[in-house]
Amino acid sequence: MSLEYFEKFIVKAEKQITVNNNVWVYTRVSSKDQEVNKSLKYQKKFADQYALEKGLVITKYFGATYESAKGDFTRKEFKKLITEVSKTKDKPFAILIYKMNRFSRSGANAIALTNELVHQNNVHLIEVNSGISTETQDGEYQILKKLLRARKENLERMEHTLPGMKTFLEDGNYLGRAPLGYTLKGTRVTEFSRRSQHQQIEINQDGKLLKKAWLMKARGEKDYIIQKEMAKYGLKISKQKLSAMWSKATYCGISTNKLLDKPIKGNWKPIVSIANFKRVQAILETHKNRGYQISKLNVDRPLTGFLRCMYCNNKLTSYEVKKKKLHYYTCQKCKGVNLNANSSKRSLKKGVHNTFIEFLESFKLDKHLIEPFKMQIKLLLKNHNNNEYEIKETIEKRIKALKNKSKKLIDKLMNDVIDDYTYKTYKEEIDKELLQLNVNLKSQSKKISNLDDFIDSIVIFSQNISKYWDSGSFEIKTKLQELIFPKGLTINPENRQYLTNEINLLFAINATIARDTEFYKKEKASIDTSLSCLVAGTGLEPVTFGL
Repeated sequence: MSLEYFEKFIVKAEKQITVNNNVWVYTRVSSKDQEVNKSLKYQKKFADQYALEKGLVITKYFGATYESAKGDFTRKEFKKLITEVSKTKDKPFAILIYKMNRFSRSGANAIALTNELVHQNNVHLIEVNSGISTETQDGEYQILKKLLRARKENLERMEHTLPGMKTFLEDGNYLGRAPLGYTLKGTRVTEFSRRSQHQQIEINQDGKLLKKAWLMKARGEKDYIIQKEMAKYGLKISKQKLSAMWSKATYCGISTNKLLDKPIKGNWKPIVSIANFKRVQAILETHKNRGYQISKLNVDRPLTGFLRCMYCNNKLTSYEVKKKKLHYYTCQKCKGVNLNANSSKRSLKKGVHNTFIEFLESFKLDKHLIEPFKMQIKLLLKNHNNNEYEIKETIEKRIKALKNKSKKLIDKLMNDVIDDYTYKTYKEEIDKELLQLNVNLKSQSKKISNLDDFIDSIVIFSQNISKYWDSGSFEIKTKLQELIFPKGLTINPENRQYLTNEINLLFAINATIARDTEFYKKEKASIDTSLSCLVAGTGLEPVTFGL
């Protein structure tokens, strides 16, 4: 009987994956003082040493400057790093960072970004100081904890420093770098000639020229003419900087820092009088566009492009009625579909933001359902890791076999069974395969060191998702929206009800439990049955994304 038919069922050996030893380095400090103290130099030095010890090749450096970690994409070098990672075909194996608080202090946004790097771009993060890497699941968990800790440290630091900063401002002092036209003297300035026991803010030569610029603007002169006039005297100022200057009350001696509860008279001489400052504001007001402006991205309308109209399935755009300072979502295809973004006393229907928060709150579980939810997540993680352990065991057996083969090869060489050339040829092949297997073993060693803590963090996240969205920045809002509903939401314009196209696995489990409370009163075996379908369909990645 011929067995040729069964040849197609023979499992072929997988092709070996080329080892990628290329890494990038990101360094950062928060202030110029740290840069002067050579902190950047030390960060680079430790990254270089780590790469040398681990046999890694550094192909690019990013950062090397001082940038505040208050926001991720407000940092030019950080934005450049992330953009290049996502666009380049020759992606690095990992990004080396001295400590994770150098990478980001934004908390939830940093975690979502880390997940995107690791699970979508296959680029790992390695903390040089500790050697912790996202290559293993335990390492990834430790990295995420460090990012959250960095955020917590930032918040705690602000709790201690904010009262002092506020008092400093209330005394009429200026906080931050002096604006164009002023020279700042004080105890913390780096230039020795400007050191002073008490803060002094003086009008410099540029400031004397800006007095003329303000007078010209108060008379209604156009910006490009003012620019040319300033350039005659050697003061080159960009159109953007000049435009921004007109709305800064600092120039009329008033401090309007966001930490203050009300405007304060500053301890510096004004460049423009309050009367002329008001004239300039009146001129600017008349130049503003009337009516409304459609915008694809606006910090006050984070659901733009995320919501779809139920009638036509088109994405909603948005606009602002500037006179009333009201924001709306609208469908450009369906007539009459105008949805107020926020609830107000005069609005007939609840705002889209308010109903969206209520929708997010619907995923919150009652206290008696939290334990069944934890059981589901725990079984999900264990089920996912079983496969990883099986692969790990297979690789370990292969490594052991190759090491034995290498020993036997040495014995054959010692007993003159083979010559030097044959020994080197086979030895190189074995070493090459061992190197690849060790890389694979490292990537397959995915386990969670403290499963209960990790699950608790998942529960806290899922139970407070509406609060995170409500209080989060524009970046956090949009990241959370994409995390929970990857394909967006459809809204019924009439009753403001939401229809889900696709939902993240974590919240799918959450919603299932919330809808069917009686399910969790059954035997434990039924939980396993339900879970197996979820694991087979989606896997672990959607759960950990953004947590």
